[in-house]
Amino acid sequence: MSRRGKILSAVLFLLTALSTTFAGALLAGADPLASFSGYLKGLPYSLTLLLILSAHEAGHFFMARRYGVSAPLPWFLPAPTLVGTFGAVIRLPRLPVSRVALFDIALAGPVAGLVPSIMALSAGIRISHVVGESAGGGQGLVLGESLLFKGIEAIFGAETGPGQTLLLSPIGFAGWVGLLVTALNLLPVGQLDGGHISYALFGRRSRYVSLALIVAMGVLGFVGWKGWWIFGGLLLLLGARHPNPEGAGEPEESLPASRRIWGAVAAIILVLVFVADPLEPRR
Repeated sequence: MSRRGKILSAVLFLLTALSTTFAGALLAGADPLASFSGYLKGLPYSLTLLLILSAHEAGHFFMARRYGVSAPLPWFLPAPTLVGTFGAVIRLPRLPVSRVALFDIALAGPVAGLVPSIMALSAGIRISHVVGESAGGGQGLVLGESLLFKGIEAIFGAETGPGQTLLLSPIGFAGWVGLLVTALNLLPVGQLDGGHISYALFGRRSRYVSLALIVAMGVLGFVGWKGWWIFGGLLLLLGARHPNPEGAGEPEESLPASRRIWGAVAAIILVLVFVADPLEPRR
């Protein structure tokens, strides 16, 4: 990676740290523009989320190095959004020709990021507070709960009664974002991690999986979260079809049984962390 690329990566990381701390301060109920101490209240959320995103990208980076694939430093993407970032990406200059390497590099990120996400969510739920549903004047957002979230909440969350809800702490919210990032990345479309996994498993037939997912996003946008239209549109713009790496095996080439087992594990993880309606206005 060139010196200019390293500087750009460092600058983007710093900007993402600033934007996520700003978002975290708002989540903590502080005014980040009123005082520096108010801004610093966003650090618990920011540091937790940056750890999760860094773990995800580190999984890709070190697995790529293991296979001798050139991998630049990740680009963290700051954004003026509720979560303060669009995540992080590692753009491989060239996809590996080995389908085993492609599979392992793709899966390493979500698995590495899932572990700190679960830890953050578990710890964050333990320190979260139960409030009346009318808290905040009836305003705010309701977070969609995946199967894994529901399980962690059942174990570590405080019991809620009628008219009560769990107000998730900033650390818990960072864990929730980590699960959402894992779910989005594991969708078997294009050059998402799930798209790489799908191509490694099914070869050129993975295009039909991608097409089915794009159609499903359109349907979900009609019946639920409109953000699926935006996400699906971006995937179409960037290319929903996985490129064929030069020299890669033919579609009938099969992966070792161990990778197919891990492919099933990846599908199970996606089912556990996927949520159809991530954000809903509180009614």
